[in-house]
Amino acid sequence: MADKIPNNSPAASGFTRFLPVALLGLIVAACGGNAPPPPAPAKPAAPAATAAAPAAGASVAAAAPAPEMTVDQLLKAANTAFGEKRYVTPQGNNALEYYLQVLAKDPKNNIAESALREMFPFATGEVEQEINGGSLDEASRVIDELAKFDPSNYTLTILRGKLDAKKKQAEHDQQVATAAATAAAAKAAADQKAAAQAAAAPAPEPAAAAPPKPAPPPVEKPVAPPPVAAAPAPVTTPAQLLKSVAPSYPPEAFRSRRQGWVEVQFTITTDGKVSNAKVTNAEPSRVFDQAALEAVRRWTFKPRMVNGKPVEEEATRRIEFKLGG
Repeated sequence: MADKIPNNSPAASGFTRFLPVALLGLIVAACGGNAPPPPAPAKPAAPAATAAAPAAGASVAAAAPAPEMTVDQLLKAANTAFGEKRYVTPQGNNALEYYLQVLAKDPKNNIAESALREMFPFATGEVEQEINGGSLDEASRVIDELAKFDPSNYTLTILRGKLDAKKKQAEHDQQVATAAATAAAAKAAADQKAAAQAAAAPAPEPAAAAPPKPAPPPVEKPVAPPPVAAAPAPVTTPAQLLKSVAPSYPPEAFRSRRQGWVEVQFTITTDGKVSNAKVTNAEPSRVFDQAALEAVRRWTFKPRMVNGKPVEEEATRRIEFKLGG
């Protein structure tokens, strides 16, 4: 190297300056082989107890409520219920409630208003059946729903009167039954107390027997014939309506706003079915006859019972066809 690079050249001068630095680096590297490794970085502290995971078995949060239905969705559901004749039942899934929800969102919706007017006679017919069948709470619910659409409807006023009368009769019957049960319980308690007292009382000592008297001579008496036992009166229970079906309003009569009634005579069989249904009178004639017959044939009864056995019974019903509103 000394032969090739002159001592006074810039390269020789730079090499001379570099050599001490390189030697110093080698010395530091040799000493650093035994140097301890740098300390490991401190680990983060464990999270506080308040940040602990929820315990196993914690209750799942309640699901978010279902989104509210739009007017189109409500109309679709209402039309489906109307087509399936779910006019007022079941509660929460019937045409009446769906159409009312449409009007709550869109008060001038012509589709809902027209459908409610068309459905009104069917709905009031079902209310009357519920009243006659004793389902007073259900009848009251439907009347309240119908009043939201037509609060001053005359048919609803009549139905409310029938409902109130039926409620008063039910309350009276309940009071009579309660009084009878109370009286029976009091009598049973008194009888039980008397029996206990009789059992606890000492038996009376037998009286001294009197000497027997001589028997009188027998006297023959004419033997009367035994009385003829009266035949027991038969126990009869009249037929009871278990299920009634509201008649369909004839479309032509509905469009022309015609009203009327039909009297139907039929036989209630021993299994509670309807047979031999026929129209005996109608006003107007032959307008509502077929609708009335189709409805009556689908009715179901508890048959007439005589001495515990079902028997057939002839019956006549008047089917009313009225338009509400």
